[in-house]
Amino acid sequence: MKLRTSAFLVRSLRQETRFVSHHVMRAGLAALTLLLFFGRLASYSMSAGVGGMFASSVMTCCYWFVTLLGGIYFSAAIVEEKEEQTLPLLKMTGASPVAILLGKSGPRLVSVLLLLLVVTPFLLLAITLGGVLPRGLLSATLGILTYSVMFCQLALLASVVSRSFPGAFSKTIITWLVLEFLPFWSWAGSEFALYLSRFGSSAAAESYLKTTGSVFGVYEWSQFTLAWLHENLQWFEGWTDDLVLFGNLSMYMAEFGNVGLWEPQMTAHLILAVVFFCLSWLLFEPCTSRVVADGVDSPRKLSRRTRPPRRAGSRALAWKSWRYSAGGWLGLTIRLIGAPLLVCGFVFGSAVGIDVSLSPWVLASTLVISGILVFVGSAAILLNRIFNTEIRDRTLSLLLMLPVSRNLLCSRMMLGVLPSIAASISCLSFGLLLFIYLEPKTVHGIGEALQTAWFYQMLLMGLTTVYFGLYLSMRLRYGGMLLAIICVWMIGPMVIASFLAIASFVFRGPVIGAFTASGLPIMLMLIESFFSLWMHKLIIQGLDSVAEQG
Repeated sequence: MKLRTSAFLVRSLRQETRFVSHHVMRAGLAALTLLLFFGRLASYSMSAGVGGMFASSVMTCCYWFVTLLGGIYFSAAIVEEKEEQTLPLLKMTGASPVAILLGKSGPRLVSVLLLLLVVTPFLLLAITLGGVLPRGLLSATLGILTYSVMFCQLALLASVVSRSFPGAFSKTIITWLVLEFLPFWSWAGSEFALYLSRFGSSAAAESYLKTTGSVFGVYEWSQFTLAWLHENLQWFEGWTDDLVLFGNLSMYMAEFGNVGLWEPQMTAHLILAVVFFCLSWLLFEPCTSRVVADGVDSPRKLSRRTRPPRRAGSRALAWKSWRYSAGGWLGLTIRLIGAPLLVCGFVFGSAVGIDVSLSPWVLASTLVISGILVFVGSAAILLNRIFNTEIRDRTLSLLLMLPVSRNLLCSRMMLGVLPSIAASISCLSFGLLLFIYLEPKTVHGIGEALQTAWFYQMLLMGLTTVYFGLYLSMRLRYGGMLLAIICVWMIGPMVIASFLAIASFVFRGPVIGAFTASGLPIMLMLIESFFSLWMHKLIIQGLDSVAEQG
């Protein structure tokens, strides 16, 4: 078994080192770290503790890198074998489940850890800038490394129990939300239990409950249970505060007292990693045997949703994207009506749970913020499916045989998902309408924003994200649109802010302020326009080559 495991590890590591993208990501992360360093160095004279801020920003980038990009990378460990139908070949080699799991997850974890270690030498420069101690910096690095081990095993478990990559990635992110925000969920549960106990102690409720439930002791038992839940959830909230990395990463470097080198969060994450790996080991045979027996492309029973249509019109490509990529009328209804109702229900439920009066401003703000997240998430998922699904199902070459131009083919495929993308703006629209109702001057503020150059620059950023994501979805099997969002909306602003900090240090005076207000958005719009045209050309030219490779 040891020989098979080492063979899997060596083979996977050799395959990983052949990918140019891994070396590009290492070089890019090192360049981004140096850029952040010079940006903080330029503002050294304007603030204190620059080293601590620089180390905190780098560690935060590493955290989200492991969570988002690492989630894509780790979640595909077993799922890619299922989708490519090569899992039976791995089993025919006689390798045990432990050998397969270690061979598939070990090299991915090593690649991510090596990528994280690229930035650690640069973090030593933060000590010279002040604001951070070597012991705190080492503790934060250990926290990131143990978190990476836990997250790798969590994604491996999701990859074992899922049949496709979207299911594995969604299970990984949902479980991460539960684990990393466990103190918040404990606090919300304790407050809700406290509200129920107060409601049950009111005169009317107490009289009713004692009248109806005094025979079985329901009232006394319910009050005792709610009080017990409130106290224990409060204790659980305080206990879990030290076991998560999300709120403690910056604190490791900010504490100058008796900071510990090994924190409880690291022990908890290593224990969770062992638990997740054991669960993957126990569930490997039941989950993979079902997939091997059924097959990924096994014929499914035809229902009303999967039954093929009797007729196909001239807009068959748009209908295909509308039905299978966007979810048809069901997906449209969920995005148009379900999302605002879900957000409003959550806000009203939270207000009732913590026993506070609901402010319309809170509802409007929550609708706007949630609407932005719903729109970005829906657009990323739907646009990523346009080419990625056809490449995965090996049907892109058949679509290219249609007697239409490449531009018309792409436009018809995108036309099918546009209604669902437009419907996902409903939550944001309701929030803006509520803001306008509460404060009519909001219309004047929106009108002023429409007249600025930065507004149109943001629109071009969205267009650039779409083109870049479509191109990446053709070249990458998983997470192309998510990677484009991270590059354009997270890494891009960080790079620009660092360049502006360096420029403000070199060219002192009001020149940088005037350039930022008027010249910078125009320059960015020109760059984004040329980049979008270039991506459009690459997409059209790369359709045939991608279809031949598939």
